[in-house]
Amino acid sequence: MTDAIEIFVGDVNDVEARVYARYVGAAKDDGAHAERIVLKGRLRGPYCERSRTLPAEIAFRDSAKPGLIEALVPDPCTWSPDLPHLYQADVEARQGQRVLAEYHGTIGLRGGQHD
Repeated sequence: MTDAIEIFVGDVNDVEARVYARYVGAAKDDGAHAERIVLKGRLRGPYCERSRTLPAEIAFRDSAKPGLIEALVPDPCTWSPDLPHLYQADVEARQGQRVLAEYHGTIGLRGGQHD
């Protein structure tokens, strides 16, 4: 299995959207006291080539679901063919000082999505 970070979108509505990240891989065991894996990151946007936007930066935080972090996007701009709003996600998984995996990519939010 390759170490990776998965990004996925939960609920999206007119008021808020939830974007999640999780680490997919195994903890590196360097002895009896292996450190836990910590996920951190941010979501920036929206960006759209066809309209003016005022991008915001939203930190991912621990979610109620174990192993996930969550970014809560207020007043999300959804993706459509006419207005393809995108958000930049940057997340890393660390165990102590070691970076296990990184994700740098864009995502679109579609209305009516659920996890």
